Amino acid sequence: MAAPILVFGHKNPDNDAISAAVGYAYLKNELAKRYGVDATYEAVRLGALPPETEWILGERGIETPRLIESVEAGQQVILVDHNEALQSADGLDAAEILEIVDHHRLGGLVTAQPLRFNARPVGSTAAIVAREFEIEGVELPQSIAALLLGAMLTDTVIMKSPTTTDFDRDIIARTAEAVGVDPVEYGMSIFKCRSNPAELPVDKLVNADAKEFELSNGNKVYIGQYETVDLKAVLDREPEIREAIKALVAEKGYQFVLFFATDILAEGSQFICEGDTDFVNRAFNIDVTGKSVWMPGVLSRKKQVAAPILAL
Repeated sequence: MAAPILVFGHKNPDNDAISAAVGYAYLKNELAKRYGVDATYEAVRLGALPPETEWILGERGIETPRLIESVEAGQQVILVDHNEALQSADGLDAAEILEIVDHHRLGGLVTAQPLRFNARPVGSTAAIVAREFEIEGVELPQSIAALLLGAMLTDTVIMKSPTTTDFDRDIIARTAEAVGVDPVEYGMSIFKCRSNPAELPVDKLVNADAKEFELSNGNKVYIGQYETVDLKAVLDREPEIREAIKALVAEKGYQFVLFFATDILAEGSQFICEGDTDFVNRAFNIDVTGKSVWMPGVLSRKKQVAAPILAL
């Protein structure tokens, strides 16, 4: 029997990365059955489950994707929610990428073979996956619908993020109706099931949803985001957060590490940075050297944080 085609999101996976992988693997398996294709698709993950994902998987009786750290040479893979080698599985350069489903910028990935590339400038990869079910005429099971809906709501910060489009709102409305929930109430319940930030180990707090990026000068930076309904609990830990990100700068050689805690209710983020803070100061016209800075209206890493940094 042929090895399964692996479907996975980025390292330090967030809810969207894992949920989109599970949903897309299910869809691809259904299409393989429909067309008599001898292929099996398996959703896997490149890191620990976020608490909200673990909760939804458990509530809906969905099998947890197995953990992998690398892929073997020649392994066929589908990437979801990312398209940058820095953020992907080790060994990706020797794997065969069949498809990419994403909603991020193009990150310089080069493939030897043509591939199906499905990218939209929308709020979540889960929304793209949910739309693919409609396009292909494949019934979306309620369990998978609930999983994808949760990812749509976390990635768009319950439709408050500036990345949210009419496409997202329409898909969220239809999926919420199919699941039988109010999207805002469901989104809040998901955010509230996250671990208490006062009790979360600091390495998990800093790395829970963090990505590497490469600047135009070739240096790497690390940008982490933690979304919460209890910002004070995060900020009470600022000294140990600083020590943790200082250690990352020293250990990994990052030009800087920027951690920002997003307050879902107040609709803004607190920036904490170590390393080359002058770079971040220029990017945002702020002074984050040695102190944290409140950034009103900043909810999206992709559009409001990474984009200005990568533009310099």
